[in-house]
Amino acid sequence: MPEAEGVVVVRGGARGFVQQVTAGRHHLVADEPVASGGTDQGFGPYELILAALGS
Repeated sequence: MPEAEGVVVVRGGARGFVQQVTAGRHHLVADEPVASGGTDQGFGPYELILAALGS
């Protein structure tokens, strides 16, 4: 798939909360903290929201 501007792809499995997020050539991992049932492998949902607001 070409790296189209404005296209964000989120992939996750059927188990757990880990999500692979791709926007063009940029990648990040999102997950819930351990206290919320996740494995803390990446940014939590509230961290992502705050980062988006701050940017």
